[in-house]
Amino acid sequence: MLTNARNFSLLLTLSLTCSLSASLPELSSLEPLEFDEASQRLIARGDARLDFEDTRIRADRITYYQGFGLADAEGSVTITHAGNRLLADRMSFDANENTFSVDRLKTGQWPYYFSGVSAGGTAEAISIDGTTIYYGDPGPFGLSVSSNLVRYVQDEDGEYVSMDGATFRIGRVPVFYLPAYKHSISEAPYYLDTNAGSSSRRGVYLQTTSLFPATSWLRAGANLDLYSKRGVLAGPTAQYLYNSENQSIVGALSTGYINDQGSASERDVDFFDRQIDNNRGFVEWRQKHQIGERFNTTASLSYWSDSEVTRDFREDIFNKDQRPDTFAEAVYAGDNWMVSAFGRFRPNQFELVQERLPEVRADLLPVPIFNTGAYHKASLSFAQLREDFGSIEPALATEGKSSRFDFTYRIQRPFAINDWLTLTPLAGARLTHYDNQQIDPFFADPAVMGDSFTRDIYELGFDLVARAYASYPTTNSTWGIDGLRHIVRPVLRYRYFSDPDDINEIAAIDRQVFDLQRPILDLSDLRNVDQIAETHLVRLGVENLFQTRAKGYGSRTLAALNFYQDVLFEKGERYDGRDENTFNASWVELVLNPAPWLKFDLASRFKTESLTLEELRTRTALRSGETWELGLSTDLLNNRVDQYRLDFVYRINERYSFLSDLRFDARTGDFTRFSLGVRTRLGSTWELLYAVTFREDSRRESDVEFNIRLRLADLN
Repeated sequence: MLTNARNFSLLLTLSLTCSLSASLPELSSLEPLEFDEASQRLIARGDARLDFEDTRIRADRITYYQGFGLADAEGSVTITHAGNRLLADRMSFDANENTFSVDRLKTGQWPYYFSGVSAGGTAEAISIDGTTIYYGDPGPFGLSVSSNLVRYVQDEDGEYVSMDGATFRIGRVPVFYLPAYKHSISEAPYYLDTNAGSSSRRGVYLQTTSLFPATSWLRAGANLDLYSKRGVLAGPTAQYLYNSENQSIVGALSTGYINDQGSASERDVDFFDRQIDNNRGFVEWRQKHQIGERFNTTASLSYWSDSEVTRDFREDIFNKDQRPDTFAEAVYAGDNWMVSAFGRFRPNQFELVQERLPEVRADLLPVPIFNTGAYHKASLSFAQLREDFGSIEPALATEGKSSRFDFTYRIQRPFAINDWLTLTPLAGARLTHYDNQQIDPFFADPAVMGDSFTRDIYELGFDLVARAYASYPTTNSTWGIDGLRHIVRPVLRYRYFSDPDDINEIAAIDRQVFDLQRPILDLSDLRNVDQIAETHLVRLGVENLFQTRAKGYGSRTLAALNFYQDVLFEKGERYDGRDENTFNASWVELVLNPAPWLKFDLASRFKTESLTLEELRTRTALRSGETWELGLSTDLLNNRVDQYRLDFVYRINERYSFLSDLRFDARTGDFTRFSLGVRTRLGSTWELLYAVTFREDSRRESDVEFNIRLRLADLN
């Protein structure tokens, strides 16, 4: 339950204050001090105080043996150090042996407090008898753990506490027991999240997620949900964090299974209009593993029985990732190179996934070529690709697959024309060889596409970048401006990719995807390897940055304004099937953050020749200290999407807050979602949310839903 060592700082102070013997402390009291010269004993009574360095001990009576470095305090003992306080009935300290003991102690620092019958030990090892540790203020709903014996240890493995017979409680009610428990001081407490409500599709429901400490590096628990119309969903959960001198591992697991008692119409169909079975479940697992300074692995598994299972039963998972991905990667980093192995897999039957089984890759990072001033980089990869079309459309019986070798090389040489202008010519090549090609005739003509094919593409281009800045003695107390600096960077980037010959001879698995971001310009960075087209363009841009002095040190960005224009000499096809224009698109990107209470983001794309707004995404946030926050978001894609969102949070007082969320679709003229909620606290430990949600024409969610959510508050 403990998250940092400051909760033991007072106990450590007692055992670290060798200054008691190294330099004389100051002893004072209301009554005259008594001194026994034979025993070198000082006695202070009546608001007795013993001060040494930044520590003060107060008690009804303090006895100090100057010759032996012994101190004994009795009656209403209070020890303060660096803003922390410990209360006890009695305290004894031996500076020579560096040991201490206290009786009937209470101490801590937000959000952790503990009490004990007695404690004693040294700086490296402290034992506390009859201990109760509280998370947040003690109260009827407070969380605590108690043990007959708690040991605090500080060694080469770090700081941790171990308990014999740990009992976890909510208020006075025991909820969990461990015969032995070891916990790192740096770890978080256990986790509880409960969500209850009512909807027409699920009935009355109760969703719970719990995590309890099992070992010093593992928290384990369960997802346990009850749905009056659908049944019971259950599955284990876990979080783990392990650190040592040579490696670190962090990961999380969340699972659930339900025998869905809903009718076929309630279960409905999946993403590909197939009836959903009643056996449903999900597994979400993430892990990162760092070994030494050079080797790391990353893994992510998302198994869903169908495309709608998390949408129906765990909306928090679905809202974060509506199209799950499963992959694993291992990377070893050298001084200026990397080797990696990447696998992408398809555990879900409702997805079309471009699998890599696996992709092995070596990258040479940009390095200088002797003393020529030029830099080059390269990569070499082998990928075993597969794509199963038949899983989503039985008529497509043949799966796509190929074995692909891919080599990229690029060289560039920056030339500083003057102090403010740099020209960087560049050239590159991409050589790709395919073997064992196979794809369904629906996508390619087998008479044209052979078993193997080799393609070569060459890149020529340059980057011309100018830099200028100006400083102004502008000040404004409202916006917190202390001087203004404007940095401007005009850029001109030219790229030409040679004609990649007949792409119909390639089993295209890594294809072009729908993406409205500015196109990637560098040949070696393109991920649509199997569908690279001839490219010939110029990108013009002006990048602006406005900064002011930050309080203390450095600078603070007030605004950023960027303009980009692509001019195409070789035109392709747009996302909507139309031909691209010579002046393909104009992008305007704006970020405003002039004060902590205002932030504005804008990203837009225009059809240049007609000045038609093709895409607009904005987010405005206004904040009044900790009292309220208002946000307005827009999302516009010409002839496809025109949506708006207004969210508002108002803090009524320290305990209550009001929340609302309104979403509007301008194309249909409907308010698609409207939520109202009140958030409050039970004691200092629990956060409680009451909410009602109204929806319009939602495919799977209820039109009206009411829920109550109870979760452990973040007290740090």
